[in-house]
Amino acid sequence: MAINYTWKEEYNTGVKFIDEQHKYFLNIVKDLKEYIENGVCMDSASKIFFSLVHYAEHYLIQEEIYFKDYQFPSTSEHKELHAAFIQRVIQFKTDYEKDIIHTCQTMQEYLVDWFENHILKYDKEAIEYLKGKGL
Repeated sequence: MAINYTWKEEYNTGVKFIDEQHKYFLNIVKDLKEYIENGVCMDSASKIFFSLVHYAEHYLIQEEIYFKDYQFPSTSEHKELHAAFIQRVIQFKTDYEKDIIHTCQTMQEYLVDWFENHILKYDKEAIEYLKGKGL
């Protein structure tokens, strides 16, 4: 995986709440990586699921509120992506409860992809739109 697990200046959007959200998510991915490397993922996965639920409940919803308030043209598409993310996390939890092999690794790959493609690309473009509208 090509992700750098340390926050970089280039990841900043200039919107404090959004940057905090993205840092929080990167820390989840970093924790998961460490659990996998230390062979304790199956014992520690509940911490990851709790963190992901917190992320979804606090950050994704606030982001959607910003999009609605500032009339972001792709709000419904963005909400669909968030809903798909939440469904995928639920599936990971189900797989984990069924002791499906490689759940942790599959989840890590998915979360890294979310960080690289949703957060660093899609969200960053959306934030630029919001900043142009006064956020």
